[in-house]
Amino acid sequence: MTQVAKKILVTCALPYANGSIHLGHMLEHIQADVWVRYQRMRGHEVNFICADDAHGTPIMLKAQQLGITPEQMIGEMSQEHQTDFAGFNISYDNYHSTHSEENRQLSELIYSRLKENGFIKNRTISQLYDPEKGMFLPDRFVKGTCPKCKSPDQYGDNCEVCGATYSPTELIEPKSVVSGATPVMRDSEHFFFDLPSFSEMLQAWTRSGALQEQVANKMQEWFESGLQQWDISRDAPYFGFEIPNAPGKYFYVWLDAPIGYMGSFKNLCDKRGDTTSFDEYWKKIPPPSCTTSSVKISFTSTACSGLPCWKAATSASRLTCLFMAM
Repeated sequence: MTQVAKKILVTCALPYANGSIHLGHMLEHIQADVWVRYQRMRGHEVNFICADDAHGTPIMLKAQQLGITPEQMIGEMSQEHQTDFAGFNISYDNYHSTHSEENRQLSELIYSRLKENGFIKNRTISQLYDPEKGMFLPDRFVKGTCPKCKSPDQYGDNCEVCGATYSPTELIEPKSVVSGATPVMRDSEHFFFDLPSFSEMLQAWTRSGALQEQVANKMQEWFESGLQQWDISRDAPYFGFEIPNAPGKYFYVWLDAPIGYMGSFKNLCDKRGDTTSFDEYWKKIPPPSCTTSSVKISFTSTACSGLPCWKAATSASRLTCLFMAM
């Protein structure tokens, strides 16, 4: 046992709730479980949590294909995922879902603080719309001819033949992947997180030595090309959390999914009747340790702007992050 026992919160990347667990998932979750057991043997207090990533257009459409509700589908998938993990003796203290009341409350709290501080911007954008399904089409739900190399059957965000990136509206002869219909252009008001406002803070963070060199170098490329405002909203029909005071508008899945780590830990604390640990992990300075396997620069910024204390660290082979909340 070490001289000073630490409090450690550990999680893995959230499996998406529209399909079964595969070997890539299992490798990561087994590695994390081994590390958790090792830290407990050293005398540390470890909470090991995870959740299903349960929102988004793919889940909505998959449920329609199966003839069931999205809620039913993600419930069945959660049970399957947990059974698979248990079969490999992966011992989570809590396995939750991003489609939870805890995650809704935390997502709305962070959004409201961003909005109050002027970091949410509104603007009208033009998007491809499927007239047969009555829905706006995400870039991966549109296919057509690449505008650069003219290769057919390419997705609406990048060409797998020449590597070019583009917007769905640039595709030649686009077709809806959902219905096969030819999309039309429609305008819609969307909400954007003002990511460029945090460029200076993020650059200071990447230069602080908190990240692996290769990761810091890649992020520097993004800074040099200029950060863009991040679209955090989607139009109905959509499976997710409706944005407060914005009927028919929903949080984009990548807004609430990372907050799901916090939601799962909050659920664990509530199950235990523990009224102090959530704040201890997400408010305390200096914080306990928190390890996860993935992070996006947009979440780092939303966490920092809505939630004042945060910290990042690296482990031997992966970027790990700690976001201190509220």
